[in-house]
Amino acid sequence: MIISVFFTLTLVFIATRVAHLNIWSRDLRFPHSFGYVFNEYIQYLTNIITKWDWGTWKYPDNRPVMEVLAERAPITIKLNLIAFAFYFSFGISLGIISAIKVGSWFDKVSNGFFIVVGSIPSFIWIFVLILVFGYMIPILPPQPPSVQTPLYWQLLGWVMPVLALSLAPIAKFATMMRNELVDNLNNEHLLLLRTKGLTRRQAITRHLIRESFIPVMPEIAPTFVFVVVGSFFVEQIYNMSGASWLFLRSMFAPGYGSWYITIHTPMTVLISVFYATFTLVFLFFVDLMYAIVDPRVSVIKPKR
Repeated sequence: MIISVFFTLTLVFIATRVAHLNIWSRDLRFPHSFGYVFNEYIQYLTNIITKWDWGTWKYPDNRPVMEVLAERAPITIKLNLIAFAFYFSFGISLGIISAIKVGSWFDKVSNGFFIVVGSIPSFIWIFVLILVFGYMIPILPPQPPSVQTPLYWQLLGWVMPVLALSLAPIAKFATMMRNELVDNLNNEHLLLLRTKGLTRRQAITRHLIRESFIPVMPEIAPTFVFVVVGSFFVEQIYNMSGASWLFLRSMFAPGYGSWYITIHTPMTVLISVFYATFTLVFLFFVDLMYAIVDPRVSVIKPKR
């Protein structure tokens, strides 16, 4: 994890500084700018290690970039964690119900729903949800409510972005869980469990669900990364002032009737490190879950 974050920091710093100099400097062009940027990088890395100084943010005043990100990052973290809890639990539950009721009208309708929903990305869903439930049937706020609004209205402001991020992953996890559980229900292992005295419900709840869940676990990590990337666009479309707003603000600045590129490297680097760290920490805990879900998996290899 530390090595990955270090390479992210290094790559983003050098790339953004070289690009910025190539855009705005006539004297320093690639590859001559690389040596100048490398000296800046060494100084920047030294400040982080010795002073924990990641640089300053010039808008609207010279505040530490760490302080500015600390105000915005909780929105991004909260959005992705709430979405994960929703799409993971709801998707697995739908998959279990569909497998138990295989061949029923619920199973057929669910499969059709999964196919349609799973093929539409989150940034399309947020547009549709805003238009339908924000303006046509105004039951949800079309943008994040103000802090002066009632608490229930502020809570409703999370429904559309969480739902937009969750629809495709719900379809994915539900389909995978359904298929795995259906295979196990048609396997001779169920017959073995029944001969040991377990009822069909006991066999499913005590054994088959867990065994069906194990093949689904490898998809948790890539799905979470996919949703984090999607949240970047959902935050922008829904006008949420999270880390994605800071990232774009660190890359572009408003001009007269347009936007122009002006890369603020300290903020760009810090946000990139934030996204990398957030994702890696989540993946670390997912790896630890393997030993909990499947006792046959050992996190630490036992000594022989």
